[in-house]
Amino acid sequence: MKKTVFISSTFEDLKEHRKKVWDILTKYEVNVRGMERFGARKEAPLQTCLAEVEQSDIFVGVISYRLGTIDTPSSKSFVQLEYEKALELDKEIFIYLIDDKNGKVTPTFVDFGENHEKLESFKSILKERHTIDTFTDETDLAEKLDRKFDELLSKKENGLTETEDEYKKSNDILQKFILLPKEYSSKEVKLKIKFDGEPFPASKAICKSFYLSYGRTIGIRIKIILPNIKEDAFNYLFIESKQADQFLSIDRTKEIEVFASPSFTEDTIDIIRAHFVSKTSHYVSITAFTTSPFGASNDFMPKTETIQAEGQIILLLKEIVNDAEKTTGTNNTLPKAGRKKVKKQ
Repeated sequence: MKKTVFISSTFEDLKEHRKKVWDILTKYEVNVRGMERFGARKEAPLQTCLAEVEQSDIFVGVISYRLGTIDTPSSKSFVQLEYEKALELDKEIFIYLIDDKNGKVTPTFVDFGENHEKLESFKSILKERHTIDTFTDETDLAEKLDRKFDELLSKKENGLTETEDEYKKSNDILQKFILLPKEYSSKEVKLKIKFDGEPFPASKAICKSFYLSYGRTIGIRIKIILPNIKEDAFNYLFIESKQADQFLSIDRTKEIEVFASPSFTEDTIDIIRAHFVSKTSHYVSITAFTTSPFGASNDFMPKTETIQAEGQIILLLKEIVNDAEKTTGTNNTLPKAGRKKVKKQ
């Protein structure tokens, strides 16, 4: 039986995003619900939206910087009321919020004042209840949803996307990121990696530059196995606290598959490893990790090295897919790292 997907978002600012999502869904055996196909009905617009949510299996919420149409009695937006209906009916819920650092938004489509405050409050609720994902533009959103739909839906032809194709797409993104890091920052890529060292606490400089939580972020040196990237630029993977338990529990002597996003800052960062001492009145003498162009780092390179970095790049873990044993036929798949819906309490 076909599943039904409901796409919830404001329209004018996300018109191209919605079109990309609809185009992706044409590949699957699925029914799609959304304002594009409501047509003329006797019911009021809000009643129509909520009725469509009720008939759906999967709720996809896409939210940028506009609150959208407001329901006067509740003072809530249509998008928020659609979401609350999906939560009430225990639908599969997936939330995508615009990337506050790298998102590409026309200023015309940014709410201010009271609507901005309401929107930020709604986003805070979503972040508390769900493990959300972010998007920078319509292409980035489409790529992420394509992978999610691969997990949930049946394709009309040829089954799931082959792993080789995923690695090829990832290679293309990383090669473009090397040339245009600001343009391709936060795009997701699939990687097969092996670890080359022990986890360490991320420095305050790294966390500040990449909007990570200091004291709640782990770093580890890695080697990318697939795709075969010529540039030796992606040497470190950083893991936020919400994924730390799963990361620390895996066998780090084996190769694993992950989804990660490359990120870029123009800051020059000398030290990537945080160091803590028991007496705050004393200083500890350390040898710094210094950065070379595009963020490649060399352990214990003296800070007097003449290499001049013009920025820093990192890989941020988004999801652990599986370990290498899965590819040899044993059933050792690790649980997904946080894109599932959080059940209503």
